[in-house]
Amino acid sequence: MEGKSGFELWGKRYGLFLAIIVGLIVWFMPVPGDMNIVQHKLLSIFAGAVVAWITMGINFAVSTFAIVSLLYFWVGNLANKVVGTSLVHDANFAVNGFSSPSLWLLVTGFVISIAMTESGIARRMALIMMKKLGKTPRGAMFATIIANFIVAPLTPSNTARAAAMLPILNGVSETYQAKPGSNFGKALYLGGTFTNNITGSAFLTGTIPNPLGIALITAAVGASQFTTWSFWAIASVPTNIIILIIMALVLLKMFPPENKKLPGGIEYVENELKKMGPMSIDEKKSIFYFLLALILWSTDSIHHFDSAMIAFFVSLLIFLPRLGVLQWKKIQKSLPWELFVYFGGVITLSSALMKTGAFQLVIEKLLSSFGLFDMNYTLLLLVLMGFTIFSHIIWSTTTAMAGVMIPIYIGIAQACGFDVVQFVLPMVIMLGYALCLPFNTMGNIILFGTGYFTVTEQFRAGLIISLIIWIMWIITALVWWPIIGLF
Repeated sequence: MEGKSGFELWGKRYGLFLAIIVGLIVWFMPVPGDMNIVQHKLLSIFAGAVVAWITMGINFAVSTFAIVSLLYFWVGNLANKVVGTSLVHDANFAVNGFSSPSLWLLVTGFVISIAMTESGIARRMALIMMKKLGKTPRGAMFATIIANFIVAPLTPSNTARAAAMLPILNGVSETYQAKPGSNFGKALYLGGTFTNNITGSAFLTGTIPNPLGIALITAAVGASQFTTWSFWAIASVPTNIIILIIMALVLLKMFPPENKKLPGGIEYVENELKKMGPMSIDEKKSIFYFLLALILWSTDSIHHFDSAMIAFFVSLLIFLPRLGVLQWKKIQKSLPWELFVYFGGVITLSSALMKTGAFQLVIEKLLSSFGLFDMNYTLLLLVLMGFTIFSHIIWSTTTAMAGVMIPIYIGIAQACGFDVVQFVLPMVIMLGYALCLPFNTMGNIILFGTGYFTVTEQFRAGLIISLIIWIMWIITALVWWPIIGLF
């Protein structure tokens, strides 16, 4: 935690200044003769933005205000059009990313998630899982995993999911008399930390970087069957279920529980369920809307309705008088407007970089200088999947990582002549696995703050689980993805 606080303080103090310096350095660097002025300007903006996102020198949303202003006033338009000697300033070009359906999926998905948590049905489901399975340490751990997995499709935030699961983990540890420093406490809370990230990878709506990645892909090459909610689930859910099972067994092996059975029974869970009383009308409505969204999303390859539009429709039902369970005024502050604005800026800038070929130009030269153009497609894909998993170590947010890395991966695919969707979608799926250090995601920080495990214990277990994850995805890429047409 000290390292993170120090980094944040340093970033807030110097990050913006460093971002400006880096952007200016790129702008004043000599450029190849085949790079035009628009490409050069866009690369300068991107370089500065990357530094700002990594250091968090300014708020994510504020970075978008900077990006949009630079795009409109400095870049002007994609084709460098001029009227006389005056540059044409195209407002549509500067804000086009805000029309992305994936951007709106972020907000509407949160509406459904808030309905689940505010009504109490998410907590009730977790407690029921615990009551059914929690009589042994292994069962208790799998109960928390299953509960997390159930709510993941409609909780597009690791932070929100960690906060929702924390009371359940606390109840399990209390029931098992697992104090900080106990083996079962370590396994349980590390399992909660890792599960939070793994379930985020399982579903398109499981964590914020997923819809951002899809938005960047569709901005580059358009929507297809590969960018649907149902295809993501087909490609990712089976492997993530296996990963969750292996993860739980590995942690229980690394940290053998002190108690083999539940001391004194399952009273805590039963008492909590009694406090909740019978299922309320709002809970019943929320579970209905949850299932409705899930059914419509999972069948989108049949009816071809966009995932974001489905979320819009379900959100409408949630807000309607009498039929709904939420009031707009009560929850509007809980919606992720900061990330909405940030995503709009990222999509706009990345789309411009790809449309002008700026990324492709730079990456072609890099690949050529390193002699990588002749690298085997399969080998490059598998190596980059592993790189994506393990490079989470240096990032303090998967959101910023997605904004930086996905456009680069798209540029690599374009430069090498690969199918963009088939090459980049695997890397987007890998964005969820921020396992190794507490500061890698806010969800990690929430669970680390309980004091049940140390940084060293998370790092050691995280590296082992990350290696297992990479191996599982290599097998998936070679065996399962060819069957569904992704590889």
